[in-house]
Amino acid sequence: MSEVTLRPRYKFDSKLSSEEIRTRLKAALKDEEKNKLGLQHRSVSGHVIVVFPKEHKHFWSPTLDVSMEKKNEDQTLVRVLMGPEPSIWTLFMFFYTLGGLTILAGFILGFSQYMLKGEYGMLALIPLGTIIVLFFYFAAVAGRAKAQDQMYQLDAFLQKAVNSEPQA
Repeated sequence: MSEVTLRPRYKFDSKLSSEEIRTRLKAALKDEEKNKLGLQHRSVSGHVIVVFPKEHKHFWSPTLDVSMEKKNEDQTLVRVLMGPEPSIWTLFMFFYTLGGLTILAGFILGFSQYMLKGEYGMLALIPLGTIIVLFFYFAAVAGRAKAQDQMYQLDAFLQKAVNSEPQA
């Protein structure tokens, strides 16, 4: 997780079946030795999503989304995605899109205005959109830095539960 990604992901192969991995994760969540933080889970469409309890959760707290798919007879491909709650990520994607559309509108309207009247007032939308995008990008990077320790805790929990090392 040393890369600068806002939602790190990795995958690894396991000799365990999907059901065995799911069972081990759920058992580890109940085991006080492996789950000292009181992590909780929910299962959604073949995914196991591990989250922090409310007393350890903050705005930037990550979730661990584990999905399993059968690779062949004796191997399962396990995909892991860590990131903020989906609602937080959706909020950021909304503002990234808003910033991008503001830049695009600045180019289109500003260039049209310039070609027709020789004015270029709408080109001011370009720096505005850039500021929006950069602000939310750096906010996301700062949030990831704040959540870094919890991300390592989730990763360590998964490795203890499944007893295998990731192979990027």
